[in-house]
Amino acid sequence: MSIIGSNYPIHDAIGKATGETIYTGDMKLKGMLHAAVVFSTIPHGKVKSIDDSKALAVSGVVKVLHCFNTSENKYNRYRREAGQDVPDQERVFNDHVRFVGDKIAAVVAETEQIARKAAKLIEVTYEELPYTLDVEETLSGKIDGIHPEGTVFKYDYQIGKDEELEEADVEITTTTNFPSIDHLPMETHAVVASYERSLNQLTIWSPCQSVHGIRTVVADLMEMPYNKVRVIKATMGGSFGGKQEVLLEGIAAVCSQATGKPVRLVFNREEDFISTISRGAIASTMTSKFTKDGKLIALMPNVTLNAGAYLSNSLAYVTVMGGKLFRTYSYPYAKFESQAVITNRPVSGGYRGWSAPEITIIVEHNLNEAAKKLGIDPLELRLMNAAKTDEIDKYNDISLGEIRLVECLERGRDNFYWNKRKEEIEVFNKENLRYKRGLGVACGGHVSGFYPKKQDFSMAELKMAEDGTVIIKATLHDHGCGTVRAMQMIAAEVLGIAVDDVRASEGDTHNSPYEAGCYSSKTTYVLGRAVHDAAIKLKEEMAKAAAELHGVEVSDIEVANGKVTSKVDESINYTYGEIAVKSLRTLEKEICSAHQHINKSNPGTVGVHLAYVEVDTYTGMTQILDYLAVCDIGKAINREMCVAQVQGAVVMGAGAALTEHIHLNDRGEATRSIKDYHVINSFEAPKIRVDLVEDEGTDGPFGAKSIGEVCYVPVSAAVAGAVNDALDSSIGDLPLNADVIAKYLMSKSK
Repeated sequence: MSIIGSNYPIHDAIGKATGETIYTGDMKLKGMLHAAVVFSTIPHGKVKSIDDSKALAVSGVVKVLHCFNTSENKYNRYRREAGQDVPDQERVFNDHVRFVGDKIAAVVAETEQIARKAAKLIEVTYEELPYTLDVEETLSGKIDGIHPEGTVFKYDYQIGKDEELEEADVEITTTTNFPSIDHLPMETHAVVASYERSLNQLTIWSPCQSVHGIRTVVADLMEMPYNKVRVIKATMGGSFGGKQEVLLEGIAAVCSQATGKPVRLVFNREEDFISTISRGAIASTMTSKFTKDGKLIALMPNVTLNAGAYLSNSLAYVTVMGGKLFRTYSYPYAKFESQAVITNRPVSGGYRGWSAPEITIIVEHNLNEAAKKLGIDPLELRLMNAAKTDEIDKYNDISLGEIRLVECLERGRDNFYWNKRKEEIEVFNKENLRYKRGLGVACGGHVSGFYPKKQDFSMAELKMAEDGTVIIKATLHDHGCGTVRAMQMIAAEVLGIAVDDVRASEGDTHNSPYEAGCYSSKTTYVLGRAVHDAAIKLKEEMAKAAAELHGVEVSDIEVANGKVTSKVDESINYTYGEIAVKSLRTLEKEICSAHQHINKSNPGTVGVHLAYVEVDTYTGMTQILDYLAVCDIGKAINREMCVAQVQGAVVMGAGAALTEHIHLNDRGEATRSIKDYHVINSFEAPKIRVDLVEDEGTDGPFGAKSIGEVCYVPVSAAVAGAVNDALDSSIGDLPLNADVIAKYLMSKSK
């Protein structure tokens, strides 16, 4: 292969580097107005009245929309397809507010500054109701009646029979707790909506993860035909799962419909923190059972997710969490118990890895404690129980395929100098009072699509221009990580042409095929395969055209490397452009193809991450000295982009392990500034080594499988494990920041 496995910059790298790229917040349309939202200042209550007279008196204000003059239709922000069974619980503007940050009203004005100024003048009168931020108070009935569907949503399952469970020699129970964390992309949430009254048509530009998902929610909300609502994927400045739900789109759409003008709505960082979504807080207990020689025979997690004020995706989130228990280890028995509980906190939502990082933290912490009790090295314990090639995922009852977890562990052990460093650390920790060092290892597994739990297909259409260049029509959702470039590379490799001779655009519900969205790490594996097969069909169409033009058998035609030739007739010799023109002028046919790939596999994609840390016991601060990520990727399409994905994921996951935490005061008001939300900055980031394990043994394009989420899955568990190793501790609460470590050390000294 000449292109696949090489290194290419993302398709819009020059535009982003020079500032020419247009983001949603940069868009300017003729007559465009601007919106600013009014948020609830109480955690739970009913809006009794709204006085907007002062806001309407501000020069430049066009309209004030609120819960008393807009539709009472309800929606679910998580719904991504028509017919999805999720409860509709919130309105565009709510009269029953359920958290500080709930949406009550919006001011539409000539400028954003005017809209924000006027929004502050709106006076809201509330009837306050009982509230809670704590799941235990919800379970006691404190906020019963907050939703007609109830407040507690359970999902449990069991695999394996109790009577057939092998007797355990060692049983380990651990607890883990981790708080809400923010996605914190560089680009805050933004949307532009333009409603044309004369045509009853609505166009939305959104940096989202599902243009068709937004269409179904907004069209139903506004009672419009689907063909009258067009959603265009705008350039995205990062998501990490934070832009997969319908958050601002309904507000902008309603504002545009009410004014008959385009409306832009851009949240600032404070509004992102208080009113969008975050990864939900989780409390869990985990019991495992082992034989005395280290064989894992059972995992039994019990998980409670604080859903926040609306159910959104929380029940699906814990359900999927349970579904990922068999992606890394082999054992006969699992009992998973979970509940998503409504409170008056900001709403929990999707986050990179979609519950896999959370269950990995829970499982890996337990395995570390088991290794101590069993007297087995933690890496060796994982090797003993690692899932192997063609093993069956007992939850889905499908093969994990060419899973390379054992190889990843072995390469990690050797390339991270695991055994040598253990010896060096023992000596270092004996000789140093202040600084302590430790090693951590974690295995993380994920998926490459929806199959078999739901329909899993993608469509790609290719057409050839008269000069031999190619246009891909597929519903892509590039997060800024190179999705568009990957599709160009796949098609270019099949066709034997230059990457820049292929153009691919992002999703547009009017101009690109149906696609559920960019979820479940399906883009490369499923949509990439559709592009791959459509490119093969495009070559077949060129061969058919040449055969028809010259009256020869299609089997006599060869299509490769930009040329259409014949095995039997030397006069048949066209460039791709020449055959395209000849087909148009003589056969009256455009050279084009389409392929819908229906996925029927879901290979295991795994990673083994290893962390080497040093903890300052005087300050509680942790430094990551070395980090290695070994990733089972199938085949790297764009190698350096895969490496960059992993490096970014490590910084994210390390932040979740060591520093990140959305703080809430006693009324549920969230962190409002990056000043108070501590991430790992570039100067703190460690050197991150990445080792890609490739075997090309999957149904994906050229054997590729997913990387964008699985590379995040083991990070927090590996870093936390290393800190506990350094301190000889068993702390299950994240983040392991200076306060938590200092508290532990003080209790230990006492």
